[in-house]
Amino acid sequence: MSADINERLSRFLRALTLKEIRPMLLHSESLGPLPAPGSELQLEWKQQFADGDPLSPVPAALVFRPKYELSASFQTSPVFRQVTTFIVAFQAQDAATVQELWADEELRKVFMENQLQKTLWPLFRQHVHDGMSRLGMAPVSLPWLL
Repeated sequence: MSADINERLSRFLRALTLKEIRPMLLHSESLGPLPAPGSELQLEWKQQFADGDPLSPVPAALVFRPKYELSASFQTSPVFRQVTTFIVAFQAQDAATVQELWADEELRKVFMENQLQKTLWPLFRQHVHDGMSRLGMAPVSLPWLL
């Protein structure tokens, strides 16, 4: 990221307060026979936002509903799937700054694709770990996001 977008993102983040992060959907699914312990799994994941995000249910609030999906396969056969949808609510401390900066398409993209992802990734990693454990699978450690 450029120094300019970093400065704008910093201003935007200072103008917001994170009010709530809550899982809205947690779904863990075993899709096939478990591979032998120590087997290497192929992992694929994605982040999606609900249509209309962010919502603004009250003035000076932003609410996002990102969905994270992870699929684990052994060789070419799917063995596990985790889906988590979050509710993430922010309150503007400086509504004018939030409104001004939210109009910036580059900032919106960086915030939604990078900042929210980095905020929610540790929670999603835990959901994957818990889901695999509950299904009797050896949990995998997902990588850190930088």
